[in-house]
Amino acid sequence: MKTPIALQAAVLALVLAVPATAVAGEARMSLQNPDKFTDIEPGNGTDKSFRKGLERAFTQELAKSAKTLPAGQTLELNFTDIDLAGEVDPVEVPGGYQLRLLKDVYFPRLQFDYRVLDAAGAVVSEQKDVELKDMSYLSGPRSSTTNTSFYYETRMLREWFTKTLLPKGQ
Repeated sequence: MKTPIALQAAVLALVLAVPATAVAGEARMSLQNPDKFTDIEPGNGTDKSFRKGLERAFTQELAKSAKTLPAGQTLELNFTDIDLAGEVDPVEVPGGYQLRLLKDVYFPRLQFDYRVLDAAGAVVSEQKDVELKDMSYLSGPRSSTTNTSFYYETRMLREWFTKTLLPKGQ
């Protein structure tokens, strides 16, 4: 059966009239000299696998946040220092593991440079030496269903993103 030309023209006109869905923003992150960071020490596991887990958690959080950027924009974040929440206890527990103790005095701190680029690669905004810290990280609410290893750090990133990069009113 042949489709009438009038119907083909109507479908084509409809397709052209509906705007294409815009692709949301994206994020890229890097760690600058992670061996010199204040504290990204694993409590258990190897340094390499722990660092990969940290990168994965931060990348996922930034990618989720970047979806709210205007279409075509890219967030680039370069971490220059990380001090994770808590402190690794030097005493090993049975099985060869060390525990990360969470106390008020061991608050999380992130230091980074960032820039946001538009689709053409032009800088929309940027800042060097951003420092985030949450000195009362244990005082806030935390869902009992949250099981991420880097909860406090990713929460700081999410809050920074919302306050700094989202247009007002979103």
